[in-house]
Amino acid sequence: MSLINKLIRWYFGPSGFGTRGIRRARVSGALTIVGSPLTVQRGVEVAETGIVTRRFVCRYFAEVNDKLPGITGEATVRAISAKFSRDITCEGEVSGTTGVMAFTLGTACAFANDVSTFGDGTGKILLDEATETQDRTGWRSVSIRCSSNPGLT
Repeated sequence: MSLINKLIRWYFGPSGFGTRGIRRARVSGALTIVGSPLTVQRGVEVAETGIVTRRFVCRYFAEVNDKLPGITGEATVRAISAKFSRDITCEGEVSGTTGVMAFTLGTACAFANDVSTFGDGTGKILLDEATETQDRTGWRSVSIRCSSNPGLT
């Protein structure tokens, strides 16, 4: 029997009360954090008003990002925005009628969480859409999408 076959049988062999089963349980156990990660974050940083925030996403992108092809069809020049535009999605369970639950169309919106990690954060944040979900076995929840362009002040 080759060394590789022995290794495969040792690792993937029958589990149970033998030493192999106990070893695998120890190896694939609970989450362990080693060291002192001072700059990492787990979970949503700040609570939003009006909802219990489940997820907060801010996508930064160049509104204009055009590749200009040369005579061979390959890009030789690129036209790109100088400032970031943003798409923001905020999801969670409804807990009130203020904060994000009071956002309306055409009015500048403000979030408690980071929306200017990249760039200078210029441009009004406007509500694009909101989706409310009610489920027989779940909580009433909402998903709100907003966007911002740096030239819209």
